[in-house]
Amino acid sequence: MEIDLTLTLSTLLPVVSINNDSRDQSDFSIGLKMYNEVQRCFLTVGLVYPDDLFLFLVNKCRVKEETLTFGGLCVLKHLLPRLFEAWHSKIPLLVDVVKSLLEEPSLGVWKALSELIVVMASHCYLVGSSGELFIEYLVRHCALTENNHGDLDILNKRVEVKFLPSPCFSINKYHLCTMIRP
Repeated sequence: MEIDLTLTLSTLLPVVSINNDSRDQSDFSIGLKMYNEVQRCFLTVGLVYPDDLFLFLVNKCRVKEETLTFGGLCVLKHLLPRLFEAWHSKIPLLVDVVKSLLEEPSLGVWKALSELIVVMASHCYLVGSSGELFIEYLVRHCALTENNHGDLDILNKRVEVKFLPSPCFSINKYHLCTMIRP
């Protein structure tokens, strides 16, 4: 990958993780527009350099720095359905990276990883024992307990959290479980 491309991607990736601390609706709207534009930039790069972008994102997830991991997972989640054909041969590498992140202690990474697993399941990336492992991960990590409600407040200050209401989440879990192939 060219140095300019790496520099550009490295500049864009942290922008995915930026959070608006303000509750002002106009600030939220601006942040959402910026997030969508950055994702569109990644898609444009992915259409031209799909292999380079995939390796860049996977390597950022392996760095184990929360901001980069969170950003990399969000971009992978966004691009996986859009670059499905180009990235299809990379299923084993993506599964290995996701497995390596299952023990991450960060609530932000849990959230992004859970969302990526749901997208992977809907595109038949989860088969066999890895699929079962990822479903177990979702069951263990997608419920907030009394102990980690404080963590959620901290997370809200660092990254934007969009949890689904309980009925919607239950439907998504049901949909996910029906998508897994033994």
